[in-house]
Amino acid sequence: MTAFTQSWTDTFSSAYADEPLANLSWFNASPGLELIKRVIDGTLKPGQRLIDLGSGPGVDAVFLSVQGLDVTGVDLSPDAVARAGRWAELAGADVEFIQGDVLDVPLPDSSADVVNDSFVFHNMRDDARSRYADEVHRLLKPGGLFLLNSFSDKMVPGTGPRRITSEDILSTFTADRFECVALYVYRNVPTRTKPDQLHWFGEFRAR
Repeated sequence: MTAFTQSWTDTFSSAYADEPLANLSWFNASPGLELIKRVIDGTLKPGQRLIDLGSGPGVDAVFLSVQGLDVTGVDLSPDAVARAGRWAELAGADVEFIQGDVLDVPLPDSSADVVNDSFVFHNMRDDARSRYADEVHRLLKPGGLFLLNSFSDKMVPGTGPRRITSEDILSTFTADRFECVALYVYRNVPTRTKPDQLHWFGEFRAR
């Protein structure tokens, strides 16, 4: 099973290979606002083991590493992994970036205190969602935290990722595997092509 359609995979691979990051419609050079808040409030702490799924050019992963977390970023694109490594080197951050499929992450069971979804889930094929939830659950220690960032159905229609509903999320990360601590819409940093960024943020605990 593949997580994404081939056309979408090809789009991301070629974008990270050829385009300056500033030209990418989803890139804003800022870590997720809700991640920043969870560092401030102590939810994310130095020493925690965190896996960043769909780490892309490494913005979230490098930020969290600088805050003292032990971070591994995972991305399907080798060009994204290479760019993320350069970002970490520039920042002097000790982050491991590996190429891998988010449905079959090459890391051991129960290896993370936190799994962070860097805007992966909304791009995913419907038939891959349950497998993805299984993989997130496998990676987390019991009681571990899953953080989800996702395009919401509150955004205006447009190109790029599809917009998803709260039901899409809650029906995937089900109550028998995860406790939903919070799920809400927040306004994220605008980009040139998407000035009205209304995203879901979800916080789930592995049962």
